[in-house]
Amino acid sequence: MKRILVATDFSREAENAVQTSIPIAKAFDATIVLLHVLEVSSKDSFIVTGDTSLTDSLNIHEGLRLAHENLNRSIALHGLDTGDLKVERYIRIGSSIEQIVKFVSKEAIDFAIMGTKGSWGMNDILLGTSTDKLIRKIDLPVLSVNQVVSGEAFKKIVFPTTAENQETRLIDVIKQFQRAFKATIYLVRINTPSNFLPDSISHELLEKYGSDNGLINYQTQVYSSDMEENGIREFADSVNGGIIAMSTSAHTGLRRIIEGSVTKEIVSHSKRPVLTMKMD
Repeated sequence: MKRILVATDFSREAENAVQTSIPIAKAFDATIVLLHVLEVSSKDSFIVTGDTSLTDSLNIHEGLRLAHENLNRSIALHGLDTGDLKVERYIRIGSSIEQIVKFVSKEAIDFAIMGTKGSWGMNDILLGTSTDKLIRKIDLPVLSVNQVVSGEAFKKIVFPTTAENQETRLIDVIKQFQRAFKATIYLVRINTPSNFLPDSISHELLEKYGSDNGLINYQTQVYSSDMEENGIREFADSVNGGIIAMSTSAHTGLRRIIEGSVTKEIVSHSKRPVLTMKMD
């Protein structure tokens, strides 16, 4: 994990994401890549390298000037100008989600951090984009945060799973965080009335799942609740978990996650950061 994208609109939530990127960048010796997308009404988009003469539009010209000022201010605010961390800054003009997708592909981004707007959760995010759409369009792990997250939070990773699906790519990311932060993984199956299994069978499934995927330093847990999202939040609270890691998929077993209900509820009502990754 060498290049960490933080898409910013300079809001408080965006600044929280920038601050959160610092312990991650230090742990992985990674570069923090700040990206601001200047929304325009035109369908045209431009790659901007700092030369505002690329367009004659006064509105775009002023927007670029303010964007450069705000990027400099944000970098200074978080102490990213001291030379202790590698930082890059970029501005793009156009549709936010289109520009982010293009940028991720061209700039070889490994990881993304997005600041969420509290109760808006996954449906409304920085830059006016939709996180669930972004997750489907970019093949990256995405960490959604609604407040500043310290490095300590990554020492307890809550991983809810049915233990029935391939989640190799998410597990690879979890392992990376575990090594970097010496974390404990809480492998949990949420028992609900509509998806119930005896605890002994659930533990057996989770143990096999952990072993098959080469997990270390993990605990298997079963938690009963009326709904998956309530159970995930309640369990995370019960173990004082740091982050919640969830796969997203349209397949059986986790269908509701990608369709909005579970992940939306978790992100919009959880005080904890949520790491999401498309299922294999």
